[in-house]
Amino acid sequence: MTRLFPNSAGLLLFGLSALSGFGRDVAGELPSLPRGFSTARAASSAKERGLSGLDFTLRLNTLYDSNVAQQALDPESDWLITPAVQASYELVNSRWKLGARAGLEHDFYQKRDDFSATNYSLRAYGGYRSQKVVASFTSGISSTSGFNRLTSSFIEQFSYGSGLLASYHFTGKTSLFASWNQRTTESQTGGFGDTSSVTTGLSALWRMSPLLTVGPGFRHGTRTGVGDEEFTVMGPTLRLDYQLASKVKLRSSFGIDTADSPFSGEDTLLNWSAALTYRASSLWGFDLEMIRDSQASLARGGGFDEVTSYRFNYWRKIRTARAQLGVSFEDRNPTDSQPTLVGVRDSKYLALSAALTFPVYQDQADLTLSVAWRDLSTTAGNSSWDGLQSGLGIQWRF
Repeated sequence: MTRLFPNSAGLLLFGLSALSGFGRDVAGELPSLPRGFSTARAASSAKERGLSGLDFTLRLNTLYDSNVAQQALDPESDWLITPAVQASYELVNSRWKLGARAGLEHDFYQKRDDFSATNYSLRAYGGYRSQKVVASFTSGISSTSGFNRLTSSFIEQFSYGSGLLASYHFTGKTSLFASWNQRTTESQTGGFGDTSSVTTGLSALWRMSPLLTVGPGFRHGTRTGVGDEEFTVMGPTLRLDYQLASKVKLRSSFGIDTADSPFSGEDTLLNWSAALTYRASSLWGFDLEMIRDSQASLARGGGFDEVTSYRFNYWRKIRTARAQLGVSFEDRNPTDSQPTLVGVRDSKYLALSAALTFPVYQDQADLTLSVAWRDLSTTAGNSSWDGLQSGLGIQWRF
């Protein structure tokens, strides 16, 4: 899991990280690609309260990691303590919404003091709705430090991202949907490069029924890697959205890209992104997210990878408590033969998670117990590893 910003536009989330390999892309509520940070949090996994003016949260997490440096041989265990603070503010009326979120945390490692670091994030967002137009934006920055499985190293990153989407309804059944999403990551650690990604999409949508909207579209994207090498994708897409009141919600996009790589020439790649939310009742539900897209490698020497990720999260209320079970899977394949970190770039990652959250003081404070098993399998055997994480976290909302 990423630290404080899990999505491409810098969305601020706290929770059990093994359940949060994805963030939500601003472009139509679709998931975005994982960033490689996977330090589990024992913070509350309970459903967050809706914002009402100013919301302030304090958290204290403790975590045991059996393989803190993600090593294949002689894994090293350690204890991690993380105090964190989050502030949120939102203004809403019948037509528009404006909000901001900020977070600050510090990781204290018992043995590996060189891994201790401060992380922060700041995000602003807003939206507007009228009879014909629906539009929203988000913009954020974050500073993240931690052990990253995509580099097999401890790295520090500064990231900033923005996203825009707009929908114009010509009639009750036809509309035009446009999206733009950008993210830039600057590596503060020597030996790793800067990367960026920009994707623009346009779709003509038709409301086939009160529940189903579908339509063709086109997207163009640029992934910039080390040395300003550019990997471009473009091609047709099909968007499909389904919503049944608050019980079922599906947002999805599927496409075929013509990809142009500076290392391997032209190629044809599939892409998809889908987010399904199911709420059977107030007692249980699940979320399923999947994405397949291209991403620039962080290693010097460059390269671009094709990434497929899936995340399933099941939750259930048990009296006053809330239980969660999660499965995350990621398949990463290089689109070229660049030799740098090729073992890590050709890999499969699996995370199994469980968490139990229960209130300790009315609706203001709760306690979470969590456990996660992580396994990374690579074509380079000395880069494969697995490990267990277990944690305890408490949060207090004001």
